[in-house]
Amino acid sequence: MGRHVLLSFLGLSDYEYCFYTYEGKTSSYTRFVQTAVYELLHGEQPMDVIVFATKEARERNGEDRLRGEEQLEGLMTAFRRIAPEANVKMVDIDNGQDERTNWRLFDRVMSEIGEGDTIYFDITHSFRSIPFVALIVLNYARLVKKAEIGAIVYGWFEVLGRPMDVKQLPPEERLAPIVNLTSMASLLDWTNGVDQFLRTGDAALIRALTEKENRHVFCDPTASRELRNEVAALNKLAKQLDQTEKAIRTCRSLDIDEEVRKFREQLARVRSAPTEAVKPLVPLLDEMEKKYAIFSDDPIINSWQAVRWCLNHGLIQSALTMLEENTVTAICRAFSLDERKEEVRNDIHSTIQIVLRRIPRDEWRVHSFELVERMANALDSYREELKPFGQIKELRNDINHAGTRPNPLPAEKFMPKAVALFEQFSSFFERMSMLAKSMSK
Repeated sequence: MGRHVLLSFLGLSDYEYCFYTYEGKTSSYTRFVQTAVYELLHGEQPMDVIVFATKEARERNGEDRLRGEEQLEGLMTAFRRIAPEANVKMVDIDNGQDERTNWRLFDRVMSEIGEGDTIYFDITHSFRSIPFVALIVLNYARLVKKAEIGAIVYGWFEVLGRPMDVKQLPPEERLAPIVNLTSMASLLDWTNGVDQFLRTGDAALIRALTEKENRHVFCDPTASRELRNEVAALNKLAKQLDQTEKAIRTCRSLDIDEEVRKFREQLARVRSAPTEAVKPLVPLLDEMEKKYAIFSDDPIINSWQAVRWCLNHGLIQSALTMLEENTVTAICRAFSLDERKEEVRNDIHSTIQIVLRRIPRDEWRVHSFELVERMANALDSYREELKPFGQIKELRNDINHAGTRPNPLPAEKFMPKAVALFEQFSSFFERMSMLAKSMSK
């Protein structure tokens, strides 16, 4: 289990004494927001304090010094007075802004973060590029070291006015709030989730984020019913988005139409009630809709478009599997056969091979000779369009056997071949769709 760690930066300013406030609590009188954050946020658990400072900042504010005739308390003395139990470590950083210096800062901060640490990040005295570098470190540490963000805070001393004005205030009026900016850190997660969805169609992270927000709102006794309803609706939408994507990714080909329908219905419900409950999710609604705009109310064309969706998202194996199986499904739907019955599907697979290879009847290995004979006659006029079917089976088998068969296809060849086969089957699915519509009249 990791530590609780406060990361902060020390600057060169002549910090003035004040009281900091946070969630109804008030800190000790101090020049340093670091002691206040430690005092107000560490709670019952121990918290290490790591302060990054340049040589100049350490000399100016790390230890006691005189300002004219006034004795100024340094950071280390302030901690010994306010929180003598605190484990405080000062870490030297370079005074510069070039790329090399920023990389050294990245390495210094990363080296102070342990596996599974919970990080409390004080940005009050972060200057120039430091906040940007530090936020990158936080995001990186969460991935590499499984660190968590306990809080991101800012000591809003400026609310008291200019330093020269603060000096005129009596101590009891020097009350500066500590502002919690932790919710903004979730934008890092949303950025990753949105990027993952747009690139791959994978909505798992978006679902996890909306579930987290849902739990947060429903655990908040001050949350209104309207807010709870909005968050619940968005959470349900994210779940359905994830379910729809998983149905395609796992080749649940006979369930895709229903999952897309459910997704569109939930999207319509969310759109009908404008919401800002989960702000990063709202701008995604149009992108969600675009992802599934290729699906219509034509189930046969949809079975072909599902292959397009897989290819668009780099799912080559899923695309080949669905192209082969959806060809059989299209035939079943066009000729009113039971697409979910295993014996029927096996016989249609056999029928396609019989038509393409002109296999004589005495060599058939089928369940229903009557069905196969009838379908062989019906599909004979589609023989030219079905010719690529054998290549699909070959490519699918090559992938499914993990390249262990003789003369496996090089990995880079699969996508171009899959795209070409997909395009070649366009007219076949269109003809099956037209046949199904004419049969239903």
